[in-house]
Amino acid sequence: MSNSLVFHNTTIQSVNHNNQIWITSSELAKLLQYKSADSVTKIYNRNFDEFTRKMTETVKLTASNNLIQTVRIFSLRGAHLIAMLAKTEVAKEVRKWLLDLADKEIGISTISIEQQQLIKQAVNERSFRTGEHYQAIYTKLYEQFKIPRYQDLPASQFENAIKWLGGINNRCGLSNEDLYDLARLVFVANYMREKIKLIEPALRIIDSSYSASFHSMSVEFWRDIESERLIINRETAHIKTNHLTAKWNNVLPVVRNN
Repeated sequence: MSNSLVFHNTTIQSVNHNNQIWITSSELAKLLQYKSADSVTKIYNRNFDEFTRKMTETVKLTASNNLIQTVRIFSLRGAHLIAMLAKTEVAKEVRKWLLDLADKEIGISTISIEQQQLIKQAVNERSFRTGEHYQAIYTKLYEQFKIPRYQDLPASQFENAIKWLGGINNRCGLSNEDLYDLARLVFVANYMREKIKLIEPALRIIDSSYSASFHSMSVEFWRDIESERLIINRETAHIKTNHLTAKWNNVLPVVRNN
């Protein structure tokens, strides 16, 4: 499992290994502004006797092409040692940044799993409200609270972060994705009811045994759908449609009875 880390304007993907932050050779090379991972590999090979198994390992990871690759990863201590041996201009700043990360990993109380989910929900809701891309919101969040990733937000800053993101308007505890699924269900149910209503007169004409059932469905189902529509309409009031919310653009006119 990977998570984004941000150093200045550089975003890298870390690896969650044994519940700790590890960094691949290629991502570490990006941090140190090397052109390829070979530079990090050469530093390691020249100084491999200085590294312990707690500092570097080789693991199998799934690449972007879905192929399994064996790659070398470094713990924060291991990455710091690579940065100590690196000669790039940015190496000194990377070393300080890695030490700060290590301090946070072992010493500062960060937000819980439940609070992480609420941060993600607040980001998603802000994206729906404003049209901002969610990744841009995360980047601003990292800059605002001086953290490399949202999981590292200090617990003491949780309320401030939620407030900064614009709060959580969803009162029912469901994510926007959950609400979309429910809104889509109302949309589909209403579509089916309308088709049933069109078919019912023909069934009466041919004296079909199904005509009474279809008549009940076209009438009674409307009351149920209308009741659910009002609830979904209330709970999705914070969602504003735009060119970034294509899937919502189809269902909201029905939910909001436009």
